[in-house]
Amino acid sequence: MKDLVNYLVEETGIKEQLSMNPKLVLLSITNYNFPTILTTRDFFLFLKYFFIPVLIVFLVSIVMVIVFRRYRLDRLDFKRVQLEDSVNTFLTELIFSDYSEEELKIRIDAFKKVSLKKNKKLAPFILQKLLHIKQNVQQINQEKFILIYEYFGFNKLTKKLLADRSWEHKSEGIMHYQILDYKAKKDLIAPFLTNHHKALRSNALIAMISLSDENFDVLDHYEATITRAEEFKILDLIYQKEVSIPTNINAWLKSTNESIVIIAIKLAVRYKFKFNREQLNYLLENSNPLVRKEIIIAIRELKLEFANPLLMAHYKIEKSLRNKISIIKTFQKIGNTSTKEYALRLLTKENDLDLKFEIVNCIYQIDNNFFSHYKSKDRLEAELISKILLHHKNPYIN
Repeated sequence: MKDLVNYLVEETGIKEQLSMNPKLVLLSITNYNFPTILTTRDFFLFLKYFFIPVLIVFLVSIVMVIVFRRYRLDRLDFKRVQLEDSVNTFLTELIFSDYSEEELKIRIDAFKKVSLKKNKKLAPFILQKLLHIKQNVQQINQEKFILIYEYFGFNKLTKKLLADRSWEHKSEGIMHYQILDYKAKKDLIAPFLTNHHKALRSNALIAMISLSDENFDVLDHYEATITRAEEFKILDLIYQKEVSIPTNINAWLKSTNESIVIIAIKLAVRYKFKFNREQLNYLLENSNPLVRKEIIIAIRELKLEFANPLLMAHYKIEKSLRNKISIIKTFQKIGNTSTKEYALRLLTKENDLDLKFEIVNCIYQIDNNFFSHYKSKDRLEAELISKILLHHKNPYIN
């Protein structure tokens, strides 16, 4: 800074004025027109010999990196395709050939020595391909498939997943046994039915249902609440097995786990189960409105006409509006003369519009000519019934 001041003082000719008037010196320095530090030619040379070459090198480098990465990915994809083809060919040969157990073991051992020894990461890939084949190919020899799985040593890999701390890895191990339909491994899955992790517990339950015999005993003592998604999966698995009605359905209907009761009722409808009065009364008295709803729907679907008196008695104490509507809808399917008279008494007592709508429809379904000679003393009531009847007689009216 000191050198700069000396230079300015000497070059501007104000050396003599420095001692006389310092303020004047400062003003002169501020207003002095210094020579331009960077000329246009200098800027042009900077661009030509520095900026543009650097930019070109940078762009070329980026292009080379992109080309190299693309080339490398193409080679990896090509190797993966080759590997997948070779694994598919080998597994197909094992699964669909007539090799004996000893021959299977010899061929798998030879493959492990040549391929798996060189690439330890290949084992999970082969396992996934094996599971994929099991999922998508029907009529596979189950015993032979399990032998191939065991001879490859994949059971150790599955057990390692089950022993892992991560619930995702545990679930993956459970899925292996489920896909393989490895019923002998149910005891390894059973402990997870009481696990605190909801998703893991759910996966274990679905796997146990999948691996169970036609009685599905796993539901006998299951205590956790079953979600709607789990319920659909369980019912779908049972329907796919095309078995007869489970012999322990009577016990399920009395289960303390209301989720199990709901599943049992839906299975009862599917298999045309013959309910008796005691069972219907017991289920209609359940404290859970969802259980009561399911048994009301079951009565309707199974057309249990003997249940009319039970429903009329239950209607008086039913607190759920949706369940009351469901009872009236059931009367529409299984109703008789006494049911019609009961619905007529309800018509003058009930004020809810949705409920009134279903009551009118109930009476109309049982006796199509009833309202042609029916007259109400209440003019507003008569007009409302006329509008409701228009909807029932003409489904195109909104």
